[in-house]
Amino acid sequence: MFDNYKIFAEKHPYANIILIMVFSSLIGISIEYIVNQDFIGGALYTAIALTVIELIRVKRNKKKNN
Repeated sequence: MFDNYKIFAEKHPYANIILIMVFSSLIGISIEYIVNQDFIGGALYTAIALTVIELIRVKRNKKKNN
């Protein structure tokens, strides 16, 4: 299973980042809602910013390896 994930991450690094961010955001939102019955919309901006930073990092690494 882990080998399949590694292959997917190597073939599709951008999709991998987006998947990780979506799942981690869903987990964080769910925990916040279960604990405090509240939704913090500002946290989505942080998740989007981190996603963009990570996408830029992957793009630079792909250029460096080619």
